Amino acid sequence: MSKAINEKLVAWIEEKVKREYAEDISLVLLYGSFINGTANPKSDIDCYFIPRAERGYELAKTFILAGVGYDIFPMDWERAGNIAELEECLIPLVGDVKIIYSSSAEELKRFQRLQAKMKHNLADRQVSQAAARKRAEAAYKLYRDICKPNPLAEIRKLAGHIIMQLADAVAIYNHDYFHRGLKMQFQDLLKLQKEKDIPLRICEEYLHTIQAKTAEESIRHSYGMLCTVGEYIGVGFSEELARDDGESGETAGMVKDISLLAGLYEEISSTFNKIYVCCETDNYILAYLSAVCLQRELDDAHREYGSERYDILGFYEWDNLQKINLAVKAAEDDLVQFIADRGGVIKRYGTFEEFQRSA
Repeated sequence: MSKAINEKLVAWIEEKVKREYAEDISLVLLYGSFINGTANPKSDIDCYFIPRAERGYELAKTFILAGVGYDIFPMDWERAGNIAELEECLIPLVGDVKIIYSSSAEELKRFQRLQAKMKHNLADRQVSQAAARKRAEAAYKLYRDICKPNPLAEIRKLAGHIIMQLADAVAIYNHDYFHRGLKMQFQDLLKLQKEKDIPLRICEEYLHTIQAKTAEESIRHSYGMLCTVGEYIGVGFSEELARDDGESGETAGMVKDISLLAGLYEEISSTFNKIYVCCETDNYILAYLSAVCLQRELDDAHREYGSERYDILGFYEWDNLQKINLAVKAAEDDLVQFIADRGGVIKRYGTFEEFQRSA
């Protein structure tokens, strides 16, 4: 069912842009599981567009269709350029896309030049090594926080971001990136280990971090990966890199516009679904990585909108995913109720036709 709906939705996006935004949007692009062959029955379509006029931003939408969350979002040319310069960990959004609309041949060529620039940067030893070092240094800054007194969920969240940053560093150091994103990151890291002869300990510590049952194990193994990657790519860590940036994540905000929180839920509902599918299929690696991403979003929702503080990673056990499955479901139900109690409206549609009538 999801595949059929997704195909209809892609056609709807393309037609809507041609009909209503032909002069306002440069490109519309698809990426992710819909085009790389890793989709599951609850997969959404990953779609973004590059506006060429302010009116183009009106295409942006978040909604839930047939139980699947969708987020059609804008990305300006500047950010696409930053990705091409290897400054962000979103390389597939430039390198592995299907363009379903371009306003002109020149706009298409402009994007193709970005793709060529990114390919050149990956191949350039100096540029790729510098980008790899920046990711390793970002991981080290996260390690500063993981050593503070924290609950298990926070430690696991930080450890997850550390190993994801380090995996990106290793791939970029070897002039590559994870074409299939987080979904196949560990498998692709193993492949990279065999093809490029990277230290096997990098893969081992990555997996041990995901399998860690205690805070101490999470810290120890994420640090083990940090040290191994640092030695491999030639990065020395210092106190300067680990200095406190003065940010605090403890202040909860008050909801000023509940529609913003409803929109956030629509956006992240696909991550809830990812975790449910992972638990059904016993994919504990992706369950952990997805839970890390979801925990960050839920923590942000607590700080920015005053929603409850939800602990999902505290319930993660790699060999018993039912615990985190129940915790995630409870958090989702409570967040939906929190939004409803404050008058928020979550945009839900049972069928594509229902969505089409309202859009």
